[in-house]
Amino acid sequence: MARDFKQYAKSTYQWEPGHKKHLRITKSSLTSDFDYCPKSYEYKRKHKLPEPQTDPMIKGTNVHDAIEEFYVNVVPYVQKAYDLLKANKRDEAMELFQKALPEPDEPYVLGEQASIDSRLGMDLDRLLGDGVTRYLPIINELELHAFTEENIEFNGETVTIPVHYAGMIDRGFRTPEGSVALMELKTGKWVKTLKGADWVDSDFKVKSMRTEMMFYKKLLQLCDHEYQDVTHWGWVYPSGDQIEIPAMSKYGYEQKSTNRIWYEPCTGRRNTDYSKKIRRMVDALLTAYLTDNFEPTPSQGKCAWCSFKDICPAWEGSDDPEEYRKAWEAEA
Repeated sequence: MARDFKQYAKSTYQWEPGHKKHLRITKSSLTSDFDYCPKSYEYKRKHKLPEPQTDPMIKGTNVHDAIEEFYVNVVPYVQKAYDLLKANKRDEAMELFQKALPEPDEPYVLGEQASIDSRLGMDLDRLLGDGVTRYLPIINELELHAFTEENIEFNGETVTIPVHYAGMIDRGFRTPEGSVALMELKTGKWVKTLKGADWVDSDFKVKSMRTEMMFYKKLLQLCDHEYQDVTHWGWVYPSGDQIEIPAMSKYGYEQKSTNRIWYEPCTGRRNTDYSKKIRRMVDALLTAYLTDNFEPTPSQGKCAWCSFKDICPAWEGSDDPEEYRKAWEAEA
């Protein structure tokens, strides 16, 4: 669905010491770009170097748009779908859900429909288990903006930096206790590894997702939003079994990609630990701006996917954004 992103134009990634403009921090810029590699963040966010649009990006956008509209269109069908499920008529309930999907602007060619169908199947299970009352989300692609100031100690002084926190929360649901549960939709792979007799989830992936969800939880608090009482969070991977991965991990373990739903409480120690993690990441980002030092964190695996490898100093590149920009324009 089309959105008005005028709020995003009120801030910039080009903040420099002494400027009054806000430094925009989003979930993607902080927990994905900067945490992935500060140098990549600098090229992408500070120098605004262009990147090619990938098939996974297009697929993700298409699936997210379809599911967002689905939750709007499905309202009149929920009770009937539930009644069909109770009568063991799952195929008819799925057909009803399919009627709530929007027509795509262009035919799907990247496996979007399979991911959407998988997601709807998961939702049918949730409807049957939880009933009609709590089925519909209270948050459906909620756009949030918080303008604030961050104080950081630097060279023996307290520096105040104007910051614009922004984000788009996929979904939020009401818990049985009346609090809020946030759920994130992902269209990538969820990998399980066989260790001994058990298939186990990636500890790195779980921690990464918890960090993303904590950013959203903090953003709701910064906005003093009516749904800031977040006690649970989770994520949904409906495309995992469609994605092929090597049979063995780099450590020699058997692995597979699979669909996954994760749901857990985010209070107590978990809330404290990941709140501190977000704080450390924000401080590290602000320090990088103050020192104008965005260090690369290279590795063979992740650098293979980076658009800026050719100019990256970690790979003996020029560290010249204009070299990249000219090459991009020459190929356009």
